[in-house]
Amino acid sequence: MMLFALLVGYLLGSIPAGVIAGKLAGVDLRNAGSGNIGFTNAMRVLGKERRGKILSGFVLVWDLGKGALAVWIAPHISTLPLAPVGAGFLAFLGHLYPVWLRFRGGKGVAVGLGVCLGLSWLLGVAMLSMWVIVFAVTRVSSVAALTAYFFLPLLSAYLTRQGTLPPEDLIYLVVISILVWFRHHDNIRRLVRGEESAFRKKGKAS
Repeated sequence: MMLFALLVGYLLGSIPAGVIAGKLAGVDLRNAGSGNIGFTNAMRVLGKERRGKILSGFVLVWDLGKGALAVWIAPHISTLPLAPVGAGFLAFLGHLYPVWLRFRGGKGVAVGLGVCLGLSWLLGVAMLSMWVIVFAVTRVSSVAALTAYFFLPLLSAYLTRQGTLPPEDLIYLVVISILVWFRHHDNIRRLVRGEESAFRKKGKAS
């Protein structure tokens, strides 16, 4: 049953909300903007109109939700302690490497936040709050993501020491953090060169 829980997690994670939202708007996000299927690119490409903002919101909610949902469903499929974090991790991998898109997916920021929220509401709220605060200050989505995921291993280790997060979850969260940073390698290069795009307050990139 553990394998089935992992499979369910992967299949949930591999449902590409960004591609679905783009199709509804008549745009393929893989060939527009940065080419990413996540919320940031959806907002940049689709967010100029009200309908596009709603579709972008759908991308964010689904990507957050599928990470959390995988974690919450897993205990109903398998009683093994690793089932929740394992299913959440597979949902994260499913988003990064979806079978439906020839294993070319997104960067996993929102899905990873959803996994954190599913494992520990305290960890999830801390991560979401950090992302929102940094984004509000910098208006750069990648900086917000990189900052939040830089602190994820530290927050996870602290909650593990406090006994509010199972020790077996820590290694998975560390790997998620590493993978998010890896998937942002192009953004990191642009940040170093001072070329990374920022959001205007009206939602337009500079």
